[in-house]
Amino acid sequence: MRRFFCPLVAIATLPGLFILTGCVQHELGHASAYRPDHREKIPVVMPQGAPSISQEFFSDPAGSGHRGIDIVDRIGTPVIAAAPGVVKGSYFEPAYGNRVTIDHGHNADGFKTITVYKHLNSRTVSSGDRVARGQQIATLGNTGALAGGLPHLHFEVHREVRPDVKRAVDPHRVWMNGVGQVSCFDPAAAEPDSFRSTYPVPCR
Repeated sequence: MRRFFCPLVAIATLPGLFILTGCVQHELGHASAYRPDHREKIPVVMPQGAPSISQEFFSDPAGSGHRGIDIVDRIGTPVIAAAPGVVKGSYFEPAYGNRVTIDHGHNADGFKTITVYKHLNSRTVSSGDRVARGQQIATLGNTGALAGGLPHLHFEVHREVRPDVKRAVDPHRVWMNGVGQVSCFDPAAAEPDSFRSTYPVPCR
């Protein structure tokens, strides 16, 4: 019998406001559908061995929404850096629990990209640490009030649109293998010239 996870995720700015966003089978290689009212849906191709995505990116005209993707797996699953960079934050906060933020430097256009990892069970890096793509930075968990008690990694990608002004982008836009092509970490793959992300948890 397959187990189902039904994450409760805040998608509004009011504290404590939750809605049920759908269930996902706790198996590998599955990606939930985008919300019907999300305008920029991306066809997603999941590797068979990738832990499943239980909720997709969502943004509404008011600027609220779900600013990343949720990846479900067991507590203690390694969380790995999606690209090389420098840890800019590693701390606990009540809403999102243990979190790590990595600065991946400037692209050719001169703007920075950062990745954010939330609801971690534990953190294995500190601010100022330089990390390689695929290096373990934490373990997956369910910390923070907005985790809803369910084990998952909330993963975000933010890009500068002008100096010191960042905007969340759909992680499916920046995978190593192309838009919508979820890309498992491969230690033999060459580093790209500009920011490209690999999956922030190991594929089986």
